[in-house]
Amino acid sequence: MTSQILNYNELEIKQLASEIITKGYAILHDQELSQRELVEVSQLFGHCESYGYFMNPKDNPEISIVSGQRTEEDKAIGMFGDTELQWHANGSARHHFEEICVSLYCVEECVDTVLSICSQVDCFAELSERDKEKYRNIEIQLDHKMDAIYKISEGDYRELAEGPPAPEAEMGTGADFYKEDIDRRPLVGKHPIDNREYLYFMVPFIVGALRHGEKIDHEVLYDELWEKLFRSKYMVHHVFRRGDLLLMDQLHTIHRRSPVHNLERQLWRTAFDYSNIKFK
Repeated sequence: MTSQILNYNELEIKQLASEIITKGYAILHDQELSQRELVEVSQLFGHCESYGYFMNPKDNPEISIVSGQRTEEDKAIGMFGDTELQWHANGSARHHFEEICVSLYCVEECVDTVLSICSQVDCFAELSERDKEKYRNIEIQLDHKMDAIYKISEGDYRELAEGPPAPEAEMGTGADFYKEDIDRRPLVGKHPIDNREYLYFMVPFIVGALRHGEKIDHEVLYDELWEKLFRSKYMVHHVFRRGDLLLMDQLHTIHRRSPVHNLERQLWRTAFDYSNIKFK
């Protein structure tokens, strides 16, 4: 019988958290979770983000429904629709976020859809010392707009637009939010738990780059990073089956998704931090 995460003790949750941070992800199979139970499991790790969008169930706003399914009135029930999603991470459109772990729980599967995970921390560890030092001195500018280097599709935004807007400061949008002094972050970060350095290559949102405070050609940087990071040796791939629970660290990894063929496919997503885990 498959071990259920609902029955994990404190030590087992800590060991699972350590696995997520070390590998960048962990996968549990044949889990049996209600929405409330998924939230409770996530809260064992730490604080869960909670919003009031159309894809957040009113009784469990910590959950975001990920689905291409639509109602009879042609309204989306979840975010992201059914199209391919380029490399991204939860929170990547924001410059500061605490909920760096994401869970995805499969309620309805599509065996033709593949999720790919790429390790930003393993890639950085294998760079030459010269490249490491160069990248440590680079800041990237991020913006949540259609004309970033990667042209994110209209469909990716349409579904989010159907929900009620959140305060601009909360979502990190609006002309007043993006200013020269706050819309940038280091290209190389240190993970707050294990202190390993990782690349923060947020593909859809890079609109500029600076080295030692001077602007550089961010398109050249983009092409260079793409070539170094997205190599098969840094990737794993997963096809969700009903009951799968995938947990990913959103600093050590970045992920993408192929198109969805079964529009009934549905995942429940939560995002949380590690604040309840005593690692030492």
